[in-house]
Amino acid sequence: MSRVKSAKTVLSIETWEQADELVRRIGDLQGDIAKAEAAAKKKTDAVTAQLAEDVKSAQEGIEVYTESLNAFASANRKEFGAMQSKKLNFGTLGWRKSTIIIVKKATAGLIEALFGKRAASYLNVKVTPNKEALAKLTDDELLGIQAQRKDKEVFYVEPFERKAAEYGE
Repeated sequence: MSRVKSAKTVLSIETWEQADELVRRIGDLQGDIAKAEAAAKKKTDAVTAQLAEDVKSAQEGIEVYTESLNAFASANRKEFGAMQSKKLNFGTLGWRKSTIIIVKKATAGLIEALFGKRAASYLNVKVTPNKEALAKLTDDELLGIQAQRKDKEVFYVEPFERKAAEYGE
């Protein structure tokens, strides 16, 4: 289970037994949430599967119609003249140039080797600070990179994880 931060509303607790009871209740509520999420996922999976089944014949029909139109248009290509497409009453059909770039695993390394400093313009790189690594720096080093360490104590409750059998199902 996950840790829980404290809320703003406060109940009156006078004994450790009462505190332990509230920890148990948090665990039970987390279990209820997990059950609800599992039930929702099951429903979502069922709806997704049903949707796939419901649209399967429509998708197959679209594929058959598209291939048939492709064959017809190819057979009548001379009627397109200089145009790449033909406008009909219910839409347009034709050809358009489509270019794809096929890369291999080694391509990124080869780009770096070939282009050097200019390689960044040919690569997708998202650069973000690594906070775990930054945590190892001293406070002075952090100040040098316009970062700072902020320590605070955060209260949490971590109920013991209950097994499904303990819920009485």
